[in-house]
Amino acid sequence: MIAWNFQAVLTRIFARIQPFWQSDSRSKQIDQHLSNPAPPLKKADTDTLADLQREIRSQRRFSLAEAIGREGGSFMKGESTVPRPLRAATEVNQFIAAHLADPTGPVSTTLYHWVSSDIRLSRQLDTPLIALAQVTEGILTEPTTLSEFARQVAIAHSHLTGDRPYFHKPNAPPHPQASYTQDSITADLTALLQQIKASERSPE
Repeated sequence: MIAWNFQAVLTRIFARIQPFWQSDSRSKQIDQHLSNPAPPLKKADTDTLADLQREIRSQRRFSLAEAIGREGGSFMKGESTVPRPLRAATEVNQFIAAHLADPTGPVSTTLYHWVSSDIRLSRQLDTPLIALAQVTEGILTEPTTLSEFARQVAIAHSHLTGDRPYFHKPNAPPHPQASYTQDSITADLTALLQQIKASERSPE
């Protein structure tokens, strides 16, 4: 029924424009047509076109982008707009800053870099302090890892101050001018690890 009514509308339109290419005086007829426009469509014809549009829209495929556009801000309603990995890294950074002596010092920044780039954090997005404890324990229990961590702390300190870095050589005492040694780093990380364990035991 819809297709038949739409065909009737097209027939009426075609009947009005057909004389344009059948006459030799096209420009004159065009002027006459413009001065005497066709009457508006009847309500029945308008309803037919509306029904046809709805039918066409019903055949369209679902578009997720269009759905998001229509929903607008309500699409994420009730959910945090901050991605979980970023929330986890932020919690780690805040804990380190709150429990190390120098929140922006080289030990803090180096430890945060290690944890934020460690795959264990991605596995503990809902409990990021567990990942922080695992990384810290790994540094403290593995001499080679501690040596590398201390080396990166020395480089970070050099970038902050402009002084030359002093590296702690294996089986040798630390350089007397070194601001951070393996012993001092071990003490800082051990205290931090104790704070993590204490926070896990404390009631929420």
